[in-house]
Amino acid sequence: MNAIHTMWKDTARGTRWSAARTLNGLVALGILLFAASLQTAVAAVPQLNSLKNITFAGLPGNQVQITFELSQPVSTPASFTIDNPARIAFDLPATKSELAKRSQSIGIGPAKSVTAVEVKGRTRVVLNLFEMVPYETRTEGNRVIVVLGTSGQRVESPAPASATAAAITSRNPAASIAPAITGIDFRRGDQGEGRVVVTLSDPSIPVDMRQEAGKIILDFNGATLPDALERRLDVTDFATPVKLIDTENRGDKVRMEITPIGEYEHLAYQSDNQFTVEVRKITKAEKAKAQKEKFGYTGERLSLNFQDIEVRSVLQLLSDFTGQNIVVSDSVTGNLSLRMQNVPWDQALDIVLKTKGLAKRENGNVILIAPSEEIAAREKLELESMKQIEELAPLYSDLIQINYA
Repeated sequence: MNAIHTMWKDTARGTRWSAARTLNGLVALGILLFAASLQTAVAAVPQLNSLKNITFAGLPGNQVQITFELSQPVSTPASFTIDNPARIAFDLPATKSELAKRSQSIGIGPAKSVTAVEVKGRTRVVLNLFEMVPYETRTEGNRVIVVLGTSGQRVESPAPASATAAAITSRNPAASIAPAITGIDFRRGDQGEGRVVVTLSDPSIPVDMRQEAGKIILDFNGATLPDALERRLDVTDFATPVKLIDTENRGDKVRMEITPIGEYEHLAYQSDNQFTVEVRKITKAEKAKAQKEKFGYTGERLSLNFQDIEVRSVLQLLSDFTGQNIVVSDSVTGNLSLRMQNVPWDQALDIVLKTKGLAKRENGNVILIAPSEEIAAREKLELESMKQIEELAPLYSDLIQINYA
């Protein structure tokens, strides 16, 4: 009996010890699982990159290398340029600025200064230039390297030549296909202006426009012209300020000469792959005011060069340039390629809006921009609300006593 009692006590003690050990194991396992899930959740939260430093150095050939140093590896940022004033802007998404100074002077070669501004989780770095020059951008780990120079040639990195050549080939597989002009059209505008519309196979073809000996000269650098388009167009019968359009291949570029009639003013703009030169007849009195007004627009002139940039970024850029209060609807989306030379900012805004089917309404010093259908629907709703208010307005009666003499 004593043996049985002793055995029962030992068994009960062992059971309690085993249960306690199991409970402790479950608690430890729970802690481990909680810690693992917490670590996974922390890892899932996106970490903002940080712009730590901006350095610059002069290179041979009047070139400048500017380096953005970040805390984490980064991909090549989106960029766009403004010709007047000469600026190059880079957008670093999901990046905060930890620079000690917002702006710093450079003063080397074409580079004047650099400014970094953090807005809503992204940082925009703007290079202010003395004049617009070609530039190259590449990334090396957590560094973005921008090389400014007049030659427009790529500055090789210390990587092996074979690796560099492979990178260039993969980034531009169609480099062997020469850009070309695929169409030349002439149109008469509603106000008698002449429009020369040039269709490009590649929207990034560089265009140099100037005036020489009373003619408007355009050089499409690096482009070719089919034989069928190499000719003279006599457009006198259209009754516009344009008389002749001569286009020909000239070395490694295409030369177009526009011969106008009488006093005129002109501007050029590009929407996607269509480059348009607009020529308008003016009187001598109007010519004297040409520096202030052009085609009904009075805004400060600027030159823009965008390649596949978000429409919202273009509108933000125009707001920054002009100081205007621009409110953009959430339904405004999409990208566009746009190039303009010496165009008033308010005309540049109208061209962007027309290109993307947008409209604007001004209320005091605020400009509201939204799709045309959205603005029309909003105005219709406002008119209906005003009508209902008038119908529901209370009627008042007033008795006026009239005394007859």
